[in-house]
Amino acid sequence: MSPGLESVWAGEGDKEVAVAIPQPQPQLYERPQERAEKRRVFGLPEKGFYILLILLIALAIGLGVDQRNAILKFTLFHSSSTFINANCRDPSGTQGSLVMYFQHHSGEIRWQQLSSQGAWLGGDVSEIVAVDAKNSTPLSAVAYAMNGTSTWHIFYIDVNNNIKQRTNSNTTNVWVDGPLNLANVTANDADTVGMQACWYGSDYGDSDYTHTPLPSQGGNAAYPNEVGMHLWYASDDTTFQQLGWRDGDAAWTFQQSWVGYNGHAGVGCYSWGPGTVTYVMFVDLNNTVNFYWKDTNTTATGNSTHEINKWTNTSIAINNVNPATSLGYTNYFYAQMADNDMINGYNISWAAENTSIVDADSFTVQGEPGLSGTHLSVSAIPNTSGGNDLLVYYQTTGSDISEYTRDLVAGQWSSVDIPIPQT
Repeated sequence: MSPGLESVWAGEGDKEVAVAIPQPQPQLYERPQERAEKRRVFGLPEKGFYILLILLIALAIGLGVDQRNAILKFTLFHSSSTFINANCRDPSGTQGSLVMYFQHHSGEIRWQQLSSQGAWLGGDVSEIVAVDAKNSTPLSAVAYAMNGTSTWHIFYIDVNNNIKQRTNSNTTNVWVDGPLNLANVTANDADTVGMQACWYGSDYGDSDYTHTPLPSQGGNAAYPNEVGMHLWYASDDTTFQQLGWRDGDAAWTFQQSWVGYNGHAGVGCYSWGPGTVTYVMFVDLNNTVNFYWKDTNTTATGNSTHEINKWTNTSIAINNVNPATSLGYTNYFYAQMADNDMINGYNISWAAENTSIVDADSFTVQGEPGLSGTHLSVSAIPNTSGGNDLLVYYQTTGSDISEYTRDLVAGQWSSVDIPIPQT
């Protein structure tokens, strides 16, 4: 999943601008223990209630052009159920609260936002993104800002198994069909389908943003000039298709097929960091996560260990994941395990052919086991204490979304359940 817009713009410039979503004014992220106590929500209709978690926190450039954020990243924030995006205000110095996209038990895709008082607002019939989604559709989101316009995209599968794109911006505040709809892209006809949209290109851009740090990178590192989105989706049980869209293009284009991977599991990606290397992760037919890298610098000269413009499998892998696991990446890579349905996080040292897992800094989220194959959404965001928090969202019951939070560096996990409107 790509990152989302969660940072604040400290100065006016030609790239990032704050994403404006018409809701209560946002603020820095409050940890669950800092919020007003909320009632646990049970008893919602379980039938047809499929919450897709995709978390994108636009880190000021996270998935989009210049404010790229995967909202999305996560970004967004991932064949997941709920998408969370942190929005921001530009000159005010106030940072973003979280915006969550989810599938209501009615089948509608809706959104709601965490207010400055710590309560989730919205999510009713006045916050509808789409009405034609299939039950248990994956959701993916991407957001960015450029030239004064903030734009966000939501991807889902409709009742006819076509992948749909809905787009909104701060200039219209109206959800409209995106260009992908014209391509008649058909996904696998299955209960669980892997799908992920991911921003590629500069994540933060200018150094004026306050955001969580990229792995092993500073804010002034060089970024590629080309920016846009990739979309991966399962076309059958063992094949993914890859599409691409460059910023400014009127249409999506086919790029390649990926054969021999579990089409019921999610897709992970990391393509918004500095440099020209991008990464994608698939689950193979043995329930092992494979990590691929690709150096897109076509002016460079490759060699036998570092080829240019070719997807190459790294030497790392994560074994024994749930066959329907979602995959997510923001600062840590997350997957659901097959033996206990717990969510594990892995610190990945990204270095093309030398990519490795930092075993000493990997962990299990200290919460309840997720539903088998739960949608998963993850991110990291600055908090009110001046530090950064890891955020993990998934389902432990069919009627709740659980939020788990921990300091970016270390510490205990805290949790809270997010209420979903019944009507």
